[in-house]
Amino acid sequence: MLKKAHTGSRMGDLWGGLAAMLVALPSAIAFGLVIYAPLGSSYAAQGALAGMIGTIAVGIIAPLFGGTPRLVSAPCAPAAALMGALAMDLQRPAGAAQAGALGPEQILLLSTLVVVLAGTMQLLFGAAGGGRLIKYIPYPVVAGFLSAVGLLIVMGQLPKLLGVPLGTGLWAGLTSPSLWQWPGLLVGGISVAAMVLAPSISQAVPAPIVGLAGGIVTYVGLGPLAECL
Repeated sequence: MLKKAHTGSRMGDLWGGLAAMLVALPSAIAFGLVIYAPLGSSYAAQGALAGMIGTIAVGIIAPLFGGTPRLVSAPCAPAAALMGALAMDLQRPAGAAQAGALGPEQILLLSTLVVVLAGTMQLLFGAAGGGRLIKYIPYPVVAGFLSAVGLLIVMGQLPKLLGVPLGTGLWAGLTSPSLWQWPGLLVGGISVAAMVLAPSISQAVPAPIVGLAGGIVTYVGLGPLAECL
């Protein structure tokens, strides 16, 4: 009985790690590209690599300090946005005086220093028990913040689900069915349906993985059909 429970725990860890990888790795690559974008297109590959290295480091280090149950440890989107803004601020605009201008290598060095100092302050803040201050933040503030984040995610993903052309406004895309693309709707619909139905089919495989697999199979299956059309 104990052996069976131990095996089940291992399978849970395996599926949980796979689900965490599928969630964290793509977003980390995107965050790396956002941070390195002000340095020029030649640094895109380095940004993607930095994102991958960062999420791998987080995935290894976070469990060593206990981690957080039922949550995925991944790079922070607001921190990536701030680092991207810092890189843009350090990057001199075109036509600026060359005296004292910072090159990409110097910007990377200063950005790394900022990250190290911020991480050190976070460790000190945590060691001093600063996390307990969260209880003084009103619940409506936290709920409103997270609800707004959820709405922004939904608003950002709806145009992709509908397959509207790039640059189309959200309201224009939602109210113009002629702009919708049925392949995107089909792939998205099957992915959502697979995630919703996954728990009733199997409890062993996480729903996000089932949804991703369903979307991939649908997308690949649509390839030959698209060529025929």
